[in-house]
Amino acid sequence: MPLPLIERSEKEITRAIKKRVESLRDVKNCHQISVRMIRKRYDVAMHVSLDSNLKFEDVHKIASDIESEVKGILPNARVTVHTEPVGGNKHDIWRLVKDVAERTPGSRGVHNIHVQEVDGKIYLDFHIEVAANMTVKQAHEIADQVERKLKEINQNISGITAHIESASDIISRELSEIETDIKWYIEDAAKHFPEIKDVQRIIISKVGGGLHVVLKCFFDPNLSMEQTHAISNKLEEVLKSAYPNISRIDIHEEPYLKP
Repeated sequence: MPLPLIERSEKEITRAIKKRVESLRDVKNCHQISVRMIRKRYDVAMHVSLDSNLKFEDVHKIASDIESEVKGILPNARVTVHTEPVGGNKHDIWRLVKDVAERTPGSRGVHNIHVQEVDGKIYLDFHIEVAANMTVKQAHEIADQVERKLKEINQNISGITAHIESASDIISRELSEIETDIKWYIEDAAKHFPEIKDVQRIIISKVGGGLHVVLKCFFDPNLSMEQTHAISNKLEEVLKSAYPNISRIDIHEEPYLKP
């Protein structure tokens, strides 16, 4: 008899998700599975490898099936599926799209990339993220730049469909809950360092595929700079261990002056 959900460990849930997802006919592999509890709701993310010859609509159907399988284990979970093509040189094209988009000024990265080859020609479909305060014209100019660069690099790319998304909309979906969770964790973690007297101005933003955290730490003014740096490094290690998707942390060290 399976354990009640609340008694299952994260590893047990991850194994169950991997088994269910990989049992789907077209899924070659399921990896980088992340299961986290945010505000009493599970947040599940994963990467799945699919045959690069699948049609776009088939990929979307598979992603929907995967979400249903996960919700069979965690009914109220929020599920994010990242698809990766396998077979031939399709994965190289997938990586090329990621690299070009991330290096184009104004682009916040891409996701939901799918590569299809028809009669020797390559067709791409992906979602590109831009800042919410951009005009429609500016957003389309960035998407056009990405398309031009891809076609310049690979002459076999014949068709590109780029879906533009506001990065702030994505952040509001992904960070509205996790931001509060991370801030609470930072404040709690700082309490374990007696030398840290206060933590303020915690700012969390999305950069590329990771999170960028900026905060001010107020230290005992009698500490040396060497000591404060060492403590900051330890705090950074604790945070990155708890949240692997944090790609960068900037801790501004300030002396604590009693009010």
